Amino acid sequence: MDCGLDGWASIPQSAIRNPQLLIGALLLALLPPPAGAQQPDSLPKDSATLAPVVVTGVRLPSVRELARGLAGRTAALSATDLDARGVRSLADALEQLPGVTTSDELGATGQLDVSLRGFNVSPVIGLPQGVTVYVDGVRANEPAAHEVNFDLLPLEDLERVEVVYGPSVLLGRNALGAAVNLVTRRGASPPSRELEASAGSFGRYELKAHAGARHGVWDYYVGARYEREDGWRDDTQSRIATLFAKAGLLNHTWDATLSYSGADNKIFQAGSLPESQLAQDPRVNFTAGDFFAPQAHLAVLNAQRIVGRGVQLAVNGFGRTLNSEQFNVNFVGEDSRQRTATRQAGGAVQLSGRLGLAGRALRWLAGADGAYQRTAVRIFAVPPSRPDSLTESVRTNEVDLGAFAGANWEIARSLTATVAARYDWIRLPFEDLVDPSQSGLNIFQRVSPRVGLTWTGLPGHEVYVSLSRGFRSPAVVELACSDPSSTCPLPFALGPDPALRPVVATNYELGWHFRGLGGLGGLDASATAYWTAVRDDIFFIASSVTGGYFQNIGATRRAGAEAALDWTSRAGLRLYANYGFTAATFRATALLATTRDPAGETVAPGDALPMVPSHRVNAGIALPVVRERGARPSVRVALDARYVGRQWLRGDEANATRRLADYGVADAAATLTWRSLELRCMVRNVFDRRYENFGTYAENPTRPGNPVERWLTPGLPRNLQVSLSTDF
Repeated sequence: MDCGLDGWASIPQSAIRNPQLLIGALLLALLPPPAGAQQPDSLPKDSATLAPVVVTGVRLPSVRELARGLAGRTAALSATDLDARGVRSLADALEQLPGVTTSDELGATGQLDVSLRGFNVSPVIGLPQGVTVYVDGVRANEPAAHEVNFDLLPLEDLERVEVVYGPSVLLGRNALGAAVNLVTRRGASPPSRELEASAGSFGRYELKAHAGARHGVWDYYVGARYEREDGWRDDTQSRIATLFAKAGLLNHTWDATLSYSGADNKIFQAGSLPESQLAQDPRVNFTAGDFFAPQAHLAVLNAQRIVGRGVQLAVNGFGRTLNSEQFNVNFVGEDSRQRTATRQAGGAVQLSGRLGLAGRALRWLAGADGAYQRTAVRIFAVPPSRPDSLTESVRTNEVDLGAFAGANWEIARSLTATVAARYDWIRLPFEDLVDPSQSGLNIFQRVSPRVGLTWTGLPGHEVYVSLSRGFRSPAVVELACSDPSSTCPLPFALGPDPALRPVVATNYELGWHFRGLGGLGGLDASATAYWTAVRDDIFFIASSVTGGYFQNIGATRRAGAEAALDWTSRAGLRLYANYGFTAATFRATALLATTRDPAGETVAPGDALPMVPSHRVNAGIALPVVRERGARPSVRVALDARYVGRQWLRGDEANATRRLADYGVADAAATLTWRSLELRCMVRNVFDRRYENFGTYAENPTRPGNPVERWLTPGLPRNLQVSLSTDF
C-alpha cells in the first residue's frame, strides 16, 4: 500500500459514483435463489454459545451481562427507529436523544455538528471534539483533527446505534462526553431483499437496495445507496454514493464477519451569512464554490470463539483509506485547496469470562488494541489565473497503543460493583516536508479509571452511580496550530507550535432506569444527573476572519440532567418525550482572542460555552389509523417535535452580546403499507418555521469598513419527501 503523496493530482474515479452500477452490483443478491438453494436454518443447536451479540458499553463482543454497571446511561436506536424518521445522517439520528443538539456551521444538511452534553462531534476541523464514533469496533474519528465525516458512515446498513454516555473507558480513548457504536447488519434467516426509491423537495432523489440471507453456517448482506440533491440554498448540490457488504460464519467454533464499506461523495457547502444579508434572502451562498469530496474504503474483520470453560476470545482487525479534497472560496485573499490522504490499520484482542468469587459471580474482561495512522496534508493557494501553489505539506505517522481491563462483581444480592481501567500511549510525530527544520514529536500517555455501583433490588428498576475519567490527546492539526503569535490562515498553516496539553474529563453520574413489566410492558423511563469537570479543554480561537489558533483552557464543566419516557401500547400507539438540561461553563478566567474586539475578551468562571443550549426537548406520537386486514392496507401517522433553547454565539465566549434565538420545529409523516409495498410521505418543518441554528462573529468584507457582524446559518425550510419501497 502506497502511503506517500504521489499521485494526488486528483481524487480517483470510482464505479460507485454511477447509480446504475450501484444497483447492478446487487442484482445477483436480490434475485431469489433457485428452489434447491432454499435451505432451512441448519445452525447447530449448541452454537447458541456463540450467538452474534454486541454488548453495549464494550468495544468487542463479550460474555453476556458483563456490561451491567460498565456503561452508566446508555441509549439505543434500532434500524426501525432510523427508518421511521427518514434520517439522512448520524447527526439526524442522534437528535432524537435527550441533551443532543445539531447545528449547521458548514451550510450542508449532510454535515451537521452535534453537541451531546456540551461535547462536540462534527465534520468541522477546529471544533473541540469530545465524542468518539465506532463502526463495528473501529474508530471513525479522523486522525487529522478527530473530526467525524458523517457522510462516510453506512447509516442505511445499520442494525442499531448504541450510545454510551460519559467517558467510555472500555470502548476506547477520546470519549469525553460519549461514545457512539454503530453495529452493522448481517444476513439472517428468512432472507430479506428490499428496493426503495424516493424523491422530494430541492431536486432530491435517492435509490437504495439491500439483500441478506443465511444458508447453513454462512450468511451475507449487501447494501447500496445513491443520493443526489440540488440543495435549498444557492450552489449546494450534493452526491452521496455508498456501498456495504458483509460475509459471516457462525458454527460450533467461530462467529466471524468480514465487511467492506465504501463511499464516494461530493458535498457543496454554503456556510453562514451576515445577518444583514440573511434577512434579505436566506438562500444566498456568500462564497459559492466551497465543497468537500471524500473517497473512503474500510475493511473490518471481527471474530469470536469460546477458548475455555466460560472464557471467550474476541478479535478485531481493520484497514482503511481516505482521500479527500476540501476547496474553500475566500472573499478576502486567495482561494485554498486542501488534499488529505489517510492510511490506517490496526486491531484489538479481548478475553472475557465468568468465574466464582466468594460464592458470587465475577465477570471480567481484558484486552489490548493498537493502530497505525499515516496522515498527509497538502494545502494549496489557488490564484484566479495561475496553477495551484503548494503552501504547506506535512505528514504524521501516528501510533496508538492501549490496554484495558474491567470486572463487575455481585458483592451483595442485587448490588453489583464495577472496576475498569484503560491505559493509552500515543506517539504523534510531525514531519514538515517543505521545511524539515519545523518537524517535531509528541508523546502522550495516561491511565483512565472507572468505578461504579448498580442496584437492581426492585423488579424492572436499576439505579447506578459511577465515577469515570476520560482522556483526549491533541490532534495533529491542533498541535501544529497553537501559537498565538503566529496564527494559522484557514484552512491551516501548520508548524511545530508550542505543545498542547491533553484534555482530561472526570465524570460523576447518578441514574435510574425502569423497564415495564406485566401490564407496563411497553413503558421505558429513565433519569440521569451528571457532573463532568474538564481540565485543559482545547478551543480554536478565531483572531481574525480567516485565522486563529488552538489553546488550552484551564477548566470547563458540563453539568446537567436528562429524563426520558417512552410508552407503546398493545394496540401500537407510541408516545415519547425526553428532556435535557445542560450547563456548559468556563471554570477558569482566560483571555481569548475574538473578532469582536482586537484586545480580546476575558471569560470568567460561570460564562457559558457557545452553541450549547441550556434546554432541549423532544416529544412525539405515532399511531395506527387503519390496520391491515385482508386486502385492506394499513396506515400509520406520526408527529415529532423538538425545542432548542437559546445559545451564545461562537466568538462571544464572554456572553456579552445577544444570544441565538430559541426555536421549535415539527415533522410529520404518514406511512401506508400493503402486502410487500410501503409508501411513505414525510414533511420536515411542517409549519415552515424560520429559524437559525448556528451563529458566530466575523467581519463583513462587503460593507464599508469591514464591520464585524453576526453570521448565522438558516435552518432548513419546509420540505417534502415521498418514498416507495418493496420487500420480496
